[in-house]
Amino acid sequence: MKKIFSIKGLIFLGLLLFFTAFIPLTQFGVNKAYASSIEKEKKEDYRLNLKSIPLVKGKSFTLRVYNVSENAKVSFKSANTEIASVNNDGTIVANNVGFTTITATIEDGENQTPLTCDVTVGPPAFSVKMTRSRIILGLDNSDQLRVILKPSNTTEVARFSSYNSSIASVSTGGRVIAKNIGLTYLFAEIDATNLDGSRKFAACTVIVTRPEDAPLLENYFSDHPEMSLISEADLLSALNEFFNKASEVAPTVTPTAEATSKSLVEALDQFLNEKFDLAAKRKAWDEAIAKAMANQAEVIIDSTAK
Repeated sequence: MKKIFSIKGLIFLGLLLFFTAFIPLTQFGVNKAYASSIEKEKKEDYRLNLKSIPLVKGKSFTLRVYNVSENAKVSFKSANTEIASVNNDGTIVANNVGFTTITATIEDGENQTPLTCDVTVGPPAFSVKMTRSRIILGLDNSDQLRVILKPSNTTEVARFSSYNSSIASVSTGGRVIAKNIGLTYLFAEIDATNLDGSRKFAACTVIVTRPEDAPLLENYFSDHPEMSLISEADLLSALNEFFNKASEVAPTVTPTAEATSKSLVEALDQFLNEKFDLAAKRKAWDEAIAKAMANQAEVIIDSTAK
């Protein structure tokens, strides 16, 4: 019996030592690992509002660092202050055309975490042009506006707007959405100014129609190059009158898509003929093309003879 009691006593003492010595150490280790995990996660949570940014020479932008504790300190430094400088608040000023990196360093106790933002500085744009002068969209469809800015290495971004956003709206990135049947104008503006002080801009016409009408309208304009002989202002005025008037009387239910599209194109053709006598302009256009081709042929013959 004494032997059994001794064995049980030894087992009890062993378990007592295990729980009083090993478990506290294990708990300490777990707490330490957990704290380390939180600290790591905290460091990874630091982030800038932008990791890269194009800036126009003379413009500025303020970097922000998110998820910084109250006790942490943030400092900013530019790799090349001649290209872009930065102050203690993180405001970057674009000084000269080129590329550099801004580093934001977060100091929290003994820990330092660097975050970088690439800065590309380009010249301002001095001209802007739309890649298309006319867009035809079916109702509820969308399209992407494209512009050509000069010089080609400018970092300026054109600002888009719509004359009537209830007909067609445009996003800051140039995405056009057709909302209601009619005609309106879209604009792309830059900071450069004309002699009168107004901002330079480019414009294009947007015609919103039924989806089934859009392809036939595209074909109609392609098949009538003589319209280029009409002054742009007069043609735009006529198209605005036709499509915005047509939108007011557009039926909500159509007999067939083909019949509707055909009637719309025929109505437009009749309207423009009454306004501008397209038949006569088509004749003048064909004669001008024939004359240009004949002149080109003479040039080729003369160069061959020499």
